Amino acid sequence: MPVPKSDRASRRLIVLQKLMLLATAKPGSALDVGRTRKITQSMESFQRRARGVQETTATVAGVPVRWFRPARAESGLIFHVHGGAFVAGSSLAARAHSRMARCLGAELVSVDYRLAPEHPFPAGLDDVWAVYSEVARDRPTVIIGESAGGGLAMSLVRRVIDRGGDAPKGLVAMFPWADLTNSSDSFVRNEHLDMLSRKGLSRSAMAYAGGQDLRDPLVSPLYGSFVDFPRTLIVVGTHDCLLDDSRYVSTRMCAAGVDATLVEIAGGFHGFILMPAPESKEARRQISSFVGAALHDR
Repeated sequence: MPVPKSDRASRRLIVLQKLMLLATAKPGSALDVGRTRKITQSMESFQRRARGVQETTATVAGVPVRWFRPARAESGLIFHVHGGAFVAGSSLAARAHSRMARCLGAELVSVDYRLAPEHPFPAGLDDVWAVYSEVARDRPTVIIGESAGGGLAMSLVRRVIDRGGDAPKGLVAMFPWADLTNSSDSFVRNEHLDMLSRKGLSRSAMAYAGGQDLRDPLVSPLYGSFVDFPRTLIVVGTHDCLLDDSRYVSTRMCAAGVDATLVEIAGGFHGFILMPAPESKEARRQISSFVGAALHDR
């Protein structure tokens, strides 16, 4: 079910977009793994943990995780899968969602899954599956993920359902990377509007997949089944190179009978939701409302 998008971006979002394009510009080449990790670390460094939320690190099923626990956490669990093109990123990104955890009275856990190219598929999926199997037992859980984490979250849901695990109450995919063939037209339409590039993501896709077919449903969930998926919220910006991934996933989910809502944010570029802009605030409000309703099964 698509949600109408607003007509134009705010001035703040436009300025942030220009700054991001300048920060990631490198004429003549795509971002390599080292630069991708530095840029991702920089974006994560701006995230702040909400007051009244305790942040700790731990190990679950042999995998490093980061916990965020508000003073009262009785509503269930928010299970976070970070982005970073499968080659970068960390659980620090979950700080952006700590306020939601506090407002909803839910625990939040983020997984530091193994990254490519050092650890190609299925290492990352195995890690999030191992943690989920331990922490989501017998309590309502919503899975959320950004970018590559959004795609990985879909693969996790598919594995949970296929293996008879405790299915989540909901799924939130923020600008998900769901098709690692990178064959959609939005790469061309938004080439000069977004920090992503087909060339750069194709490098990351090959690093993550290793020798696996890029159309393997657990590598690129767009090519898999969405039957029995929980209610799903997909949020993406109209200037995102992964815009078509979101649209195609939404269409396929609805065809499979999933209660799926697609929200498109005018002028939103990749990762906009982590930026201080009115559109980001509104998107986070919608996500919080969705997660709260799913945890309480409303």
